[in-house]
Amino acid sequence: MVTATEPAPFVVEGVAPLRLHLPPKWEFTDEAFHELFELNPEWCFEVDEQGRLVMTSPGGFQSGARVFMIVGQIYEWWRAAPDGIATGSRGFYRIGERAIRAPDVAWVSGDRLPQTREELERMLPLCPDFVIEVRSRSDRLSDQLTKMQFWIDHGARLGWLIDPFDDIAYIYRPGREPEQLKRPETLSGEDVLPGLVVDLGAIWWPAS
Repeated sequence: MVTATEPAPFVVEGVAPLRLHLPPKWEFTDEAFHELFELNPEWCFEVDEQGRLVMTSPGGFQSGARVFMIVGQIYEWWRAAPDGIATGSRGFYRIGERAIRAPDVAWVSGDRLPQTREELERMLPLCPDFVIEVRSRSDRLSDQLTKMQFWIDHGARLGWLIDPFDDIAYIYRPGREPEQLKRPETLSGEDVLPGLVVDLGAIWWPAS
């Protein structure tokens, strides 16, 4: 006996990210953006500075583990002297006229945060002071480098791009060329996050 079934969802494999052009006057409200996530939990969404919807698939088990290792250390640093707020990959920031971005890890100093609960529950209309992007298997390095430069151009004071596939950490600072470090054991928060030292030893695959 043949039973009727719902049409299979549209699936694209091996291509990431996908970019969908939106009408010029299209604007995501916080509510619409969150609904998009609820309806499509298998995708991660951002809007780039050209107003294009950027869709990527989740990074996978090991990618999530790497981010967790870093987030845990930043949380312990924050506990020692609580200031500001750190966010993960579901912490969204409205940047410029159209962009909606969510770095893997971000931190905003306390003196820049909104003062009301309602404002804090929405996307923050500012650029974080500090951002970290951790490259996953589906991420193109060129896209990640562009995204890091975007953060710095819009006000981030320090940024790290961790590339576990090429064993390189890129350090971004305003007004300077990115510094490239080969398999660094630790990275420092410098004068942006004083006292923060993140151990990256477990991020890298054992050297062959």
